[in-house]
Amino acid sequence: MTSRYVALVFKMVMLLFISGFLTSVAIAGLYFTYQVSDLNYYINVFDRIAAAFNATLNFYSYELFNLINVLFFVGIVLSIWFIGHRYIHYFVKIEKDLGQMAGGELSQRIEVKENHELGQLARQVNQLIERLENTVHEERIAEQSKTELITNVSHDLRTPLTSIMGYLDLIERDQYKDEVTLRYFTDIAYDKTKQMNSMVNDLFEYIRTKNPKLMLNKDYIDLKEVIKQIASQFHLQMEEAKLSFRMDLPDQEVKQYVDGEKLSRVLENIIGNAIKYGADAPFIDITLHQGTKETEMEIRNYGEPIAQSEIPFIFERFYRVDQSRSKDTGGSGLGLAIAKNIVELHEGEIRVTSDLEGTAFSITLPIVHKEA
Repeated sequence: MTSRYVALVFKMVMLLFISGFLTSVAIAGLYFTYQVSDLNYYINVFDRIAAAFNATLNFYSYELFNLINVLFFVGIVLSIWFIGHRYIHYFVKIEKDLGQMAGGELSQRIEVKENHELGQLARQVNQLIERLENTVHEERIAEQSKTELITNVSHDLRTPLTSIMGYLDLIERDQYKDEVTLRYFTDIAYDKTKQMNSMVNDLFEYIRTKNPKLMLNKDYIDLKEVIKQIASQFHLQMEEAKLSFRMDLPDQEVKQYVDGEKLSRVLENIIGNAIKYGADAPFIDITLHQGTKETEMEIRNYGEPIAQSEIPFIFERFYRVDQSRSKDTGGSGLGLAIAKNIVELHEGEIRVTSDLEGTAFSITLPIVHKEA
């Protein structure tokens, strides 16, 4: 038994004895008062008080402290001690565990006794600690994520910025032969500036779509028409890559309650990647199917497959596939991460599969009713 447990038991026993003593004094006082008022045959007041005092002593000797009363008193004490032991022992255990938690051991948990009245309290404390632990863990992840984001952004912006400063420095010091060379330097600086602008815009878009409280401008739109419009935007790129679309779209309208602008961004990112990485084959297939509970879109290209070891990381920010696939493709590494965030804001799911038969990005959106 711990000192804390002994101290609590001692306090409880002392409280019982004090209560018993005060009760006895109260009973004695009442009995004494009764005897004083009842002994009318004593004319002398002092004789009456003495007689009442003797009667009270006799009462204690023959009535209050007889065997029955003693056993009854002991029974009460034992009963209260037994009940108190059940609570005090568990209470001390809870206090000890809470002390360890307060000391930083958040993995510590209080033992939950299902058949104990304090069991619910212990369960609620455990739930509170688990939520606190999850909050601390999420804060650590957020801090680490913020550091990684700053590091990646700094690294990705440094390369084009260094090129821009280098070529502008050559121009500033007149280190060029003729106007043709000058134009060459300015073209490179301009291209690098556009690359930086694209990266910064993607970064802002990623941060914005990462916010789960972002308000979506939803409305019912026809996904079939959206796909056709976006495919037409890539007409020139498809011709340059010697590719063509093969579309499998329903005859009827495919109405979906979504944010059309943001969903278009998803399709643009995926189709753009399909063109970059699918130039080894003549087609990019787009299929659309709407069931009773969900709508599914798939965009498939037939270029070099993604390594299976890279697929789990394909939607992570700043992640780029191996150099053989990403060479000269540019990009911020945020396109697929933005697409994933937007799909999840619509409570949907985006997946990727890749093998020798092609690489397919599948988007599944639940069919929901328009919000009031």
